[in-house]
Amino acid sequence: MVRKAVVVGGSSGLGLALSGVLINRGYYVEICSRSKPENGILPEGRYRHIFCDLTDFDADLFAGLAEDRDVEVLIITAGIGRIADFYAHHISEIDRILTVDLVSILQLTRIFYERINSEKPFYSAIVSSISGRISSPAASVYAAAKAGAVRFIESVNIELESVGRDNRILDVSPGFFPGSGFYGGENDLSLLRPFAEDLLQHLFSRETVYIPEFENTYGSIIERYKEDAHEYGLYSYKYKKGSGRIDNG
Repeated sequence: MVRKAVVVGGSSGLGLALSGVLINRGYYVEICSRSKPENGILPEGRYRHIFCDLTDFDADLFAGLAEDRDVEVLIITAGIGRIADFYAHHISEIDRILTVDLVSILQLTRIFYERINSEKPFYSAIVSSISGRISSPAASVYAAAKAGAVRFIESVNIELESVGRDNRILDVSPGFFPGSGFYGGENDLSLLRPFAEDLLQHLFSRETVYIPEFENTYGSIIERYKEDAHEYGLYSYKYKKGSGRIDNG
C-alpha cells in the first residue's frame, strides 16, 4: 500500500514545506496548485503535480482524489489576501478572496467528508489565520473569509464528536511567520520546515486548533482582544498604518 497525502497549495511556501516533510515521512504527495514546485526541491517520483485553480473549482478532480483509498491526509494551505482598507477592494477581488479562502474550503471538505466522517483514521488540516480570531482592520475581507473558516472547522468538529468519530479537522491559525512568499518575500524552506514539522505533529495527534507561537506572542494578543476588542482594533490599524503595510493601490 502506498500512503498518500493531498496538499492543496503545495507548490510554494508552507504547502511546499509540508509536502517535503510528508515525503520524508514516506508519503506520496498529490500537490494541487496552479504552478509546479520549483525543480529540484522535491524528490522526483515521490509526488505528482495536478493543476488546479480554486477560482474555477474542479469538483471531479477532487472527487477522484477523495475516492483513492490510499489517500489518508488532506491539507489545505492555499490562500490569498491583501493588507488594504475595505474601500480599496474591487468587488471582483472580494469575490476572489472569499472564493479561495472560504468557499473552496467548504467545497473541499464536503467532497472529502465521507473520509473524514468515518471510523478509519483520516487526517485533515486547514490553514486559516489569526486574523479569523480577532478584528483585523485593513484586512477586513481576508479576515472575514478566515473567520468563516475558523467557525466552520469548529462547528464540523463538534458534529464529528457528537456522532462518536475520532477524526478531527485541525485549524491552523498562524499570524506572521518567516520564510513564506505570502508576505511578498522569498520562500525559505529552512525557516518553514520547523513550522511544518510542528503542524504535522498536531495533525497526527488529532488536535483541533494549532496557533503557532501561542505561548510567546499570540496568546497574549487574543487575550488583549477579548478584554477590549475596540481598543485592540484601533491599535491594530494604527500599527499596520505606521508600518507601511497598507496598500490601497
